[in-house]
Amino acid sequence: MAEVLGIDVSHHNGKIDWAKVAASGKKFAIMKAQYEAQSHRIDETFEYNYAEAGKNGLARGVYIYLARTSLSDPVGDANALVEKLKGRTLEYGIWLDLEDKNIKHLRKAEFNELIELYTRIFQKAGYYVGIYCNRDWYLNVLDSANLKKNFAFWIARYPKTDKGVYNPNSSLKPDPKDAVAWQYSSKGAVPGIKGNVDLNVDYDGIINLANPEDPVEEKPSVSHPYKVGQNYKTVVNLFVRQKPNGLKVAFKSLTANGKANGYPAEDGAAVLRLDTTVTCKEVQIVGKSVWIRIPSGWICGISAGGTRYVI
Repeated sequence: MAEVLGIDVSHHNGKIDWAKVAASGKKFAIMKAQYEAQSHRIDETFEYNYAEAGKNGLARGVYIYLARTSLSDPVGDANALVEKLKGRTLEYGIWLDLEDKNIKHLRKAEFNELIELYTRIFQKAGYYVGIYCNRDWYLNVLDSANLKKNFAFWIARYPKTDKGVYNPNSSLKPDPKDAVAWQYSSKGAVPGIKGNVDLNVDYDGIINLANPEDPVEEKPSVSHPYKVGQNYKTVVNLFVRQKPNGLKVAFKSLTANGKANGYPAEDGAAVLRLDTTVTCKEVQIVGKSVWIRIPSGWICGISAGGTRYVI
């Protein structure tokens, strides 16, 4: 799947003509849903942006800005956003915006705890969670080496003479090993939007990051019949993921055997066909669902409702 372009917006961008945005080729939009700090006031344009972006076919995500006041009640901050979302679909997930100078002094372990707290609440509500930051924070502030094992990063880095032009060969472009998306400009021009707008590119083009039906629960207690080293068979078509309940694997990243027994979904994500024999490499329980690691990634063996997808 080829790279796809998107934007991130808030009330600062005014009333947007989303039909024109879609016609310009943008495929996803990350929106501000609520104000940071303790007011938790909903962004004035969120309801309109959410409805109109979806109506015009853009994958929708939101970002939540973590600042000094977030530290006083992070649980309340996270729950306030969940309450405003009201269970609505976010194809592009929730992104933790980590860039505020007033919390830059925190130790890496403290950031890990904060990130885990927000993530647990958002995942329990059924949302995919990623991390947004600039290059300095990625390299010097966050525990990125460990965080990227479980989180996708969206990294901001602009040229000194930012003219809102995407250069796929730019030396400033984050390595795909570090990030899935790049915010390459804050001075873009997009039809349907007055003034400058932030511009982004998603590398693999997989912009449907919605979690499956079962949210993460804190104390799983589920038995299962799977054993490491044993072969099993799929009884439905299954998405292959990078981790349990995680980001979908791109079809092009499958093993040769995986490609022979799978096909690319519309968004380029890998789907394993029913009646495929798989070898169990590891088992993990997430909430009430059971996940199996196979050579190409992770597949759901048993759903939260008890339906077996792999026998």
